[in-house]
Amino acid sequence: MKKLLLLTPLLATLIGCGTMSGRLGDLPPVADRNNAAKVVVVRISAMVGAANGYTIAFNGKDIAGIGSGEHAEFLVTPGEHYIAVKCFGGFSPTWKEESLKFIANASQSSYFLVSPNSRCASIKSTTEEEAQKHLPASKAVNLEKLVKP
Repeated sequence: MKKLLLLTPLLATLIGCGTMSGRLGDLPPVADRNNAAKVVVVRISAMVGAANGYTIAFNGKDIAGIGSGEHAEFLVTPGEHYIAVKCFGGFSPTWKEESLKFIANASQSSYFLVSPNSRCASIKSTTEEEAQKHLPASKAVNLEKLVKP
């Protein structure tokens, strides 16, 4: 009985931290799909932080939830943008965000790797070759329809 009482809060925390994969908000508007740039975000599969849900934000707006070992792809207009990963946790139980600025080039892809760190999560720009090492074992996140909370 004591074990059950001790494990219940831990289990509730793990379940509560689970990610809701899929589209959480509007995708960026793209007027000219022929010249659009593609953004590919790969969350590395890892035991550390695996139960923690990560949110991908684009230009300050939450667009997708992504779980461990998943990836998301979406189109953007060429130009300067911000991409971020947000999560709840780390050493202090608060929301954390890490973002970076990048240039999306017309008809080209930009690749990003998301991984856990001591704060909660990090996002970094990467090469297509590095992203391809993780993509075959990764599950695609469906961004076609909005996920109901």
